[in-house]
Amino acid sequence: MAALDMNTLNQYVRLEDGQFGQQVAEGTALVDISHSNLQQRWPEIRVDLHTTVGALKDRLYRHGGTGAGFQRLVLKQDGTTLCELDDDTKMLGFYGVATGMNIHIIDTDPYSFSKDGGLENVDLVEKYVMSDEDYNKRENSIRAYKKKMREKDPYFTLLPENRREPKNKNPPTEKDVEGFTVGDRCQIQPGSRRGVVAWKGDGENLVGNGYWIGVRLDEPLGKGNGTVKGKRFFEADEKHAAFVRPDKCEVGDFPELDPLAELSSDDEDEI
Repeated sequence: MAALDMNTLNQYVRLEDGQFGQQVAEGTALVDISHSNLQQRWPEIRVDLHTTVGALKDRLYRHGGTGAGFQRLVLKQDGTTLCELDDDTKMLGFYGVATGMNIHIIDTDPYSFSKDGGLENVDLVEKYVMSDEDYNKRENSIRAYKKKMREKDPYFTLLPENRREPKNKNPPTEKDVEGFTVGDRCQIQPGSRRGVVAWKGDGENLVGNGYWIGVRLDEPLGKGNGTVKGKRFFEADEKHAAFVRPDKCEVGDFPELDPLAELSSDDEDEI
């Protein structure tokens, strides 16, 4: 008896999809349910052919969310409409419902939650957006953690492979700019560009760590106008300003050159 039961179970498990409907109990059917407002489908829903259309609508409310009073049910097979289940008192068997058919729900509710993708389109859901001010108040956020770690290590990064070591582990000090005076003619590298020392001092974490020389160039061969991150260090026309390290600047007798001379600028130690 046990061997027979296992054989029956084995046949059921290995049953081909196309033969599945043949095992449906008499008086029942496996139908696919679809909805006019939803992309989702409910395949192989078992229904009792003695169930009334009204009772089926009550059941389908739990699937598509459409109230029974706003459902129109259409019976289809292979995409072809067979009939409409238009009498709530009639049983499904009256309409010839059979395994493999499709019962399509048409939602007639003008205020349906599922209308226009209301139950499936996540883009329609209003999402909470936290302001920077509120986020900054959180003590256990990633931003707070990074801030705390960077107080210990200015070059801290969450991903070690993205860590960028400072180019100048021993940045220039005040002593390194003692030989420069505002108004001195100078020449900076690369490109032997000439101009006037317009500023010297601590970069204040705006220009960069350590001390810098600000030069007002004779020609538009710089990268700015003397302003960095909203702070004005000195006056200069656009592209007539450069900030360089002291070792890239030489003061002396450097008169203005021919404005047609070809000069270039490309150095990572310049801002």
